[in-house]
Amino acid sequence: MRSNKLLFHIFLVLYFIAGLSLLITGSVAHRHATKYSEITGYSLISGAGFIIALGVIIIVLSAVGFIGAYKNRLSLLQIFIGTLIIILLLQLIASIVAFTLHNKAEDQLRTKLIQTLPDYKTNSEVKTEWDRLQQTMSCCGVDNVTDWEKYARHEYPTSCCINNVCSTTDPARNGTFTPGCYVYARNMFYRYSKALGGVTIFFFFVEIVGAVLAIHLLRDLKNNYGSV
Repeated sequence: MRSNKLLFHIFLVLYFIAGLSLLITGSVAHRHATKYSEITGYSLISGAGFIIALGVIIIVLSAVGFIGAYKNRLSLLQIFIGTLIIILLLQLIASIVAFTLHNKAEDQLRTKLIQTLPDYKTNSEVKTEWDRLQQTMSCCGVDNVTDWEKYARHEYPTSCCINNVCSTTDPARNGTFTPGCYVYARNMFYRYSKALGGVTIFFFFVEIVGAVLAIHLLRDLKNNYGSV
């Protein structure tokens, strides 16, 4: 029983550290995603929120498992195992849903970018985010600079210009960024999606190991319940 308890404690320490890492990573991702939430939608924020929630649950669950193992509390170990199984199922469902809706999310991102172009001059948050996106990514419009005239019905903003310096009425569009911003926004979405998918898969297998260790420890405690 001692070897099982030791292995379980080692697992809990690593699990706690992983949960703390997820909490920090999710918080950073959430802060970054909010910079573009008005023009890209809330898919990235939702993904970051999922990572934060998972981190918090893992930290709390690690504490429950540690107390249960240290104090030989069967009820806490049962709660740990039951919660871990539920988390495993939720992660599996989330992975399937994310994979199924991947193309739909990409289309929604493009649609959201197009829909916010006309709001550039009337919505200060949209203006700030478009300016930030275009200057940070060195891009202009959704597909190219002509999107401003096509969808927004006005000239492109100076944030489409290199170093914010060019004439927005220049027919030749000299000094403007050539690529559209959709590609960069999509790549940012992919980057976070892959990170989220990788984290989910990694913790899926780690949690299976944790569940097996917890079940073995619970079995040992039940067999030795009269002496603990």
